[in-house]
Amino acid sequence: MNAPNALRRRVHDILEREDPDDPTTAWVFRGIVALIVVNVVAAILLTDDRFRHAFPYDFRMIEVISLVVFGGEYLLRLWSCVESPRLRGRNPLQARLSWAMSPAAIVDLAALLPFAIMHLYPTDIRALALVRLLRFFKLARYSPGLASLLEAVRAERHALLACFVVMCGGIVIFATAMYELEGPAQPDKFGSIPLAMWWAVVTITTVGYGDVVPLSGAGRIVAGLTMIAGIFLLALPVGIVASSFIEVIRRRHFMVTWGMVARVPMFADLDAATLAEIIPRLKARAADAGQVIVPRGRMPRAVFFVISGAIVIETAMGTRRLAAGSAFGETREDDHPHLHALVRAIEETRLLVLDSDDLDSLVAAVPGLAGRLAGVSVYEVG
Repeated sequence: MNAPNALRRRVHDILEREDPDDPTTAWVFRGIVALIVVNVVAAILLTDDRFRHAFPYDFRMIEVISLVVFGGEYLLRLWSCVESPRLRGRNPLQARLSWAMSPAAIVDLAALLPFAIMHLYPTDIRALALVRLLRFFKLARYSPGLASLLEAVRAERHALLACFVVMCGGIVIFATAMYELEGPAQPDKFGSIPLAMWWAVVTITTVGYGDVVPLSGAGRIVAGLTMIAGIFLLALPVGIVASSFIEVIRRRHFMVTWGMVARVPMFADLDAATLAEIIPRLKARAADAGQVIVPRGRMPRAVFFVISGAIVIETAMGTRRLAAGSAFGETREDDHPHLHALVRAIEETRLLVLDSDDLDSLVAAVPGLAGRLAGVSVYEVG
């Protein structure tokens, strides 16, 4: 790899946090997050005349520094995005256009809008503050927890859509009932189904403003049923998202990224389509120094990829130390002496695990992968 490409790869790894333990990556991450928080606080304070008139120079400096940092970040990401495994196989122009159209890149570009709007167009301070607050969404890129939450929502999107449809149906049904029961007595509040739907939404969501209330006995009975139904209708999507989020956190001690998988030597030369088949089947696992990863005599039929840190494998035939980039495990059903090995982390270690079920389905889906995995065992590392 020549010097410009090596520099571009280094910039990509820093900005995408491919190695969170790298000191430079950590400082860049902290600096950008701190600047985002400062911008959000400044946008809030700018709406108060006292702060805006007392510290005009400070707010101006925050905006200039933000333009330099966020603008530089955007340009560096645009330059280095060709190193992303997702864009592998495309020419540089196509890769950069594809990246520029991604949601994260659009948010990054939106972070530059306040400076341009402030200098090119006269605008109300309220609108400018609203645009500045868009920078808050840059935190999504730097928050593994938020990424896990979005993954949980994405995984349960069909169930959540069903909940939304049921809730809309409930709103229409209860609004129609109140239109029939309360419409003649309160035409200004329940005189049409759209008017009654405001009451239904407020009641089902358990907000209960009290600006619209039924007067008849039958209307109050329907209102009570609406309140009870609202509890169930709201609890259902909350429970779905919560259980999915817990599952994501449990399954992933850390986020499995494209760059992380692409750096595994066994997968380094695979194209983006093949990596897309592999990544969802990999399970992340973290181990502290001294922690047993595989107890003696319980080596599963699975492949472990060491992403960072180091491990030691102890067998009757000796001891072997494996560092980042190595693989170990067992891909065969036969019983071998090394199945009685003990695997222990000798420092903080992150691994990706491909278990037996996913191993079989992946071998069937990806031609040539069986040959790559054939030699992987406790002692024959890939």
